[in-house]
Amino acid sequence: MILKDFFVRDINRTIETVIKADDQEHVLDEVVEYVVTNEVSKKIGDFFSAYNDYRGANGVWISGFFGSGKSHLLKILSYVLENKEFNGYRLGELFAEKIETDKILKGDIQSATRIPSESILFNIDQQAQITSKQEEDALLNVFYKVFNDHLGYFGAQRHVAEFERWIDNEGKYKEFQEEFEALTGEFWSNARRKYFSPKVKEGIGQVLSKLLGDAPEKYHNIIDTIRTDSSISVDDFCIKVSEYIKTKPKGFRLNFFVDEVGQFISENTKLMLNLQTIAETLATRTKGNSWILVTSQEDMERVVGDMNKSQQNDFSKIQARFKLKIPLTSANVDEVIEKRLLSKTDPARDLLKTAWKSEQSKMETLLSFSEVGVQFRGYQDEKDFISKYPFVSYQFDLFQQCIRALSNHNAFQGKHASVGERSMLGVFQHVIQQIETKDQNAFVSFDLLFEGIRSTIRGELQSAIILAERQVDNPFALKVLKALFMVKYYSNFKTTARNISTLMIDSLQVDLKEHDKKVHEALALLENQTYLQRNGDLYEYLTDDEKDIEEEIKSTDIDDGQVTDLFKQIIFDSIIGENKIRYLENKQEYDFTSKIDGVILGKEKELTIEIITPNFQDHDREDFFKSQTMGYNTLLMMVLPDDEHMLMDIRMYLKTEKYIRQNQSTTNKDNVKRILFEKAQQNTIRRTTLVTLLKRLLGESAVYMNGMKQDVNGTPDGKTRLVNAFQNLIKLAYPNLKMLGSTQFSEDTIKAIIRDRQDDLFGTDDTTMSEAESEVLNIIHRRKKMSERTSLTDIRDHFAKKPYGWYQNAVFSIAAKLYKRGKVELSQDSNLLDDDGALNAFMNNRLYSNTLLEPQVDYDPRLIKQLMTVYSDYFDESCPAKEAKEVAIAFKGKLTQELGWLNQMLMSKENYPFLKVLEPVAEFVEKLTKKEYNYYLTNVSDFEDDLLDHKEKTVDPIKRFWHGEQKKIYDGIRGFFSGNQSNLEYIECEELDVLREVNDHETPFYGNLIRDAKLAKDTLTKKVLAQIEQERKLTEAEINHAINRIQSHDDFKALDDLKREQVLKPFEDEAKKVKEQRFIANLRETQTNVKGKLLEQQLNLMAQLANPIIEPDKPVYRNINNVKVEFPKNELKTKEDVEKYVDALKAKLNELINDNKRISL
Repeated sequence: MILKDFFVRDINRTIETVIKADDQEHVLDEVVEYVVTNEVSKKIGDFFSAYNDYRGANGVWISGFFGSGKSHLLKILSYVLENKEFNGYRLGELFAEKIETDKILKGDIQSATRIPSESILFNIDQQAQITSKQEEDALLNVFYKVFNDHLGYFGAQRHVAEFERWIDNEGKYKEFQEEFEALTGEFWSNARRKYFSPKVKEGIGQVLSKLLGDAPEKYHNIIDTIRTDSSISVDDFCIKVSEYIKTKPKGFRLNFFVDEVGQFISENTKLMLNLQTIAETLATRTKGNSWILVTSQEDMERVVGDMNKSQQNDFSKIQARFKLKIPLTSANVDEVIEKRLLSKTDPARDLLKTAWKSEQSKMETLLSFSEVGVQFRGYQDEKDFISKYPFVSYQFDLFQQCIRALSNHNAFQGKHASVGERSMLGVFQHVIQQIETKDQNAFVSFDLLFEGIRSTIRGELQSAIILAERQVDNPFALKVLKALFMVKYYSNFKTTARNISTLMIDSLQVDLKEHDKKVHEALALLENQTYLQRNGDLYEYLTDDEKDIEEEIKSTDIDDGQVTDLFKQIIFDSIIGENKIRYLENKQEYDFTSKIDGVILGKEKELTIEIITPNFQDHDREDFFKSQTMGYNTLLMMVLPDDEHMLMDIRMYLKTEKYIRQNQSTTNKDNVKRILFEKAQQNTIRRTTLVTLLKRLLGESAVYMNGMKQDVNGTPDGKTRLVNAFQNLIKLAYPNLKMLGSTQFSEDTIKAIIRDRQDDLFGTDDTTMSEAESEVLNIIHRRKKMSERTSLTDIRDHFAKKPYGWYQNAVFSIAAKLYKRGKVELSQDSNLLDDDGALNAFMNNRLYSNTLLEPQVDYDPRLIKQLMTVYSDYFDESCPAKEAKEVAIAFKGKLTQELGWLNQMLMSKENYPFLKVLEPVAEFVEKLTKKEYNYYLTNVSDFEDDLLDHKEKTVDPIKRFWHGEQKKIYDGIRGFFSGNQSNLEYIECEELDVLREVNDHETPFYGNLIRDAKLAKDTLTKKVLAQIEQERKLTEAEINHAINRIQSHDDFKALDDLKREQVLKPFEDEAKKVKEQRFIANLRETQTNVKGKLLEQQLNLMAQLANPIIEPDKPVYRNINNVKVEFPKNELKTKEDVEKYVDALKAKLNELINDNKRISL
């Protein structure tokens, strides 16, 4: 049985696959053949329910992609609602009969057909030729036009239609047409197209004059007048619709069916809002008796696109108006094609059932895709197989996705740009017609679908196919090229050779191995001739421009150095990603030389990893790699296996990168910019693919070391394989690495070794030294014998190389152990280091080259014992160390402490002058502390006597003085002197001389000086206190005498208590001070002041208080001691001198008395 005989209906019959809004010839056939699918049945239910019971929403949005049947459904709904009669059948009732399982839906459809209505069905793109989308009223103009056309008016020219409406409203339109034809001999329907013609204008004037009166000239320019005076608005349009509806029976509806409104609006928010306004105003003006049903390739949200906040508010209104939505999916298309085109005869069904049972497994194998990208399935079950055969299930979905992707890239030309010009039904019918003579084993290969849409594709996009049809002799390669064109822009389908092979399956009996071979040959041929490009495993059809650029890329020059560098970037930089690799046994990292195909990359290190690629001239010679690694225990060679495309892809990546870099320009055409951008994206993917490929190849590589091919643990991961191989290289290159054992060394290890005591770490037994310690010590001794100095840098570098491979912290930890054992000394600038200095040297890399290691000298045990004796004699404690170096270091440490104490004591010599006797001791000890530790061992006899003499004669006496009662007594004497210095001037006694001797003595800490001084101090203290008390009593007596003199005065008695207190208060204050005063000089000064100046002052105050007439600045009283007598001599020698002085005094006193002054005695 051939395929042609499989189907119930003739596959060569005429099927109107393109649904045209203005096609009225095949109305009945369309309704009869229309398939009410399950999806359509479910989704039109809400619409018919709402149509029968209007609740405010009069908008319906039907959406679906190319070939989904949305335009067909729109047209059928227009027929159903209008329910016209054709050949004795009412279309609405005929449609209702198709509903067999849903009684509610069937009843709703029948109810809707009983509502009187008329349908205005139109494709908005076709009708919009009268206007421009950019015009504000573009959408409204189209609605005016189709409405006027529906009424029989001239919709193409709205002012002409308005003229006709005016005549019609006058009840003269029919008569006007008849009279015009009779007068001019021309139908009005033709003449109105040239209404501006003088002949037409004259005819209009004469006919209107006859029908309405007035002169003909009055009507010649009536249409021009209407054009000038009339205007349009949504409200005006809706009023006209409402007026028309009122001329019809009650409940009548006028419905608008608008095809492809989504494409017309095309993200123009204003047009979308205009549509909403028209629908809303129609609902208001007609009270729900005018509906708008529209179709769109996208749902409402995608049509409108991105919106700001204000637009979102408007969009919510649009959604409310068009809340009835009928989205159609691929399931609808599948069902329509199966029922209208692929419905099978019973014999065919039986044949296919048998085939399914026997060949199901084979079909699953043949028709499966790789697990990359979107997964398209083969047949689900027997029913699916029978329904879709000879097509495969995936072809329905994949074809739709490919068409949508082609449309997004403007692949369709002219009137086909919307894609909807050719339905899927038509394409699938065309495909079956191409293979109708094949037998029951035939399948549709995907390339045949290209032929179904070929006539709608822009020529420049398929020019490569046209050229190939003339130039390529391989028919199968042409089919592959067409299939690749179909999936070119659908990125979710991965065009691997495997998937392409599945697309090309055209028979159940195909030899899959042979078929795959044909596919690979075809792909290679097309790639070589640049009809397509390969990026990793993916193949892509090239357009003419893409083909030209691809050929230019292939012609771009690159050199082997660039190839090697790219291998380096991918393998060493991306896959390995590190310049050091960790050795797992000691967790340390080792750097290495990177090498590719014999070329060293970067600095050369001791260990080398060389990658051999298929680009290497001796890539296939195993003996070459064995010979190259023979005797080189630091070289690891990894030979990548050959790969069909790897080198080609490496070079293509470099050529593409170079070409894009050289040809990027802002002056490029947009198409070239797009292609270069896509090439850059493809190259990014190509590099990612290369990384994945080389990672796998590295995981499969052959490993060579030391003249042998190595057996490395198998792993698909390239980095893991390299790391595993590197472990073997470490063991081969560094056999002495095992000396370190399993210990992991760090800086903390070094710190712990230096800071811990020697006995705690190692004891004194040299047999505890490790093999690694002995190895380091031997190197230091060997270099010493060769008169070579050994720095930390030297041992680090020496043991980092083969056969050791020791890392820095390990080497330094071992050196630190030797130092703490006393086996080596550390020095800088000829100065030996103590523990702190040694630790600083190990931690500071700037000191490595200047820090030297010297073998430890062996010392005479007697010298060690002698130093330990000096230690205990001087410091009065046993030395904690036993080894020579440790004893010397301990001695130096204690000396340093002693020097610190001496210097601290000398800081007090200002208060304790006798401490300067410690200066020579401190100087001596300071010199000792600056010696290296070995000096204390070899020269102990040179300083022993002097050191112990200083201790006996100076240090110990001062320490006893300082820490005993003597210092307290001495401090008391110094305090006594300091506090009683002025009082001592009034006391003469031998005790004072004793104290002065002690205070000034250079060595008061010797003998009985301090004891004698204490007795003298106690005696002298009593004498001072007695003298102070005597002076205090004299002063108090003087104050009391002054008070008595004032109190006995008549002026005082005349004063009140407050004024008396004012006069006496200074004396009382002085009396209080005297009780606290401890200085003799101050007490004597108070006596003088009280009986002199203070007494005179208070007498004058008393006189002024008692006699207010006395001016304050003219005192009454003058103390006799303050009376100044002018006398030529400074002393009295004779009686005559006495008489003269007395006369002068008398004269002065009389002068004061005459001046009303009183003399205080």
